[in-house]
Amino acid sequence: MEASQIYLVTPRHVDLETFPAQLEAAIAGGDIAALLIDCDAQHDSELQQIAQTVVPIAQKHDIAVMLRGDSRVAGRAKCDGLHIDGELAEIKAAVEDFSSRFMLGAQGSNKRHTAMEIAETGIDYIMFGRLEAPATEEIHDKALEMADWWSSLFEVPAVLIGAADLQECAKVAERGIEFVALREAIWDHEAGPQVAVQKANAIIAAHTPQED
Repeated sequence: MEASQIYLVTPRHVDLETFPAQLEAAIAGGDIAALLIDCDAQHDSELQQIAQTVVPIAQKHDIAVMLRGDSRVAGRAKCDGLHIDGELAEIKAAVEDFSSRFMLGAQGSNKRHTAMEIAETGIDYIMFGRLEAPATEEIHDKALEMADWWSSLFEVPAVLIGAADLQECAKVAERGIEFVALREAIWDHEAGPQVAVQKANAIIAAHTPQED
């Protein structure tokens, strides 16, 4: 079984005076597969400035950069992908419009049939859990159940929203879920983002089932 990978999510508020150094520190902590820009920018120009600052830092380390919700900013900032919000019809339309330009991910569902319909649109990953939900110490049971079911049956990779407690990464690794999305667990860690990423990778490695 391949080990789960870290899908890093930016803080909800990005301060460009301090965040580039925080991101560099996180990257120094070890393997990160992707970075999602998802923050509370007040207008397009602010979001674009954030993206244009963050994208080259991540990409020079071969980390794919996704941006949530704004295809124009994603294009201008040369993001690798777009994370799509919305219902099934909106996801279908986004795939038709942008699949030739971007890697595409989408919010999943807590209903199995709907999740399968979303995956059939042609997206590159499906996310379980809610990006906008407040951080919790444990992964939400329903999101874990859905991601576990999904990863055992389907080829489209699953991204599971992690928790504020890094030890919860063990649940993701044990089930072979492809990606764990980490936000507060990295940026709010008492020892800093570099140590947090190191610990997350160590927990994942320790709990990944070994093939016979």
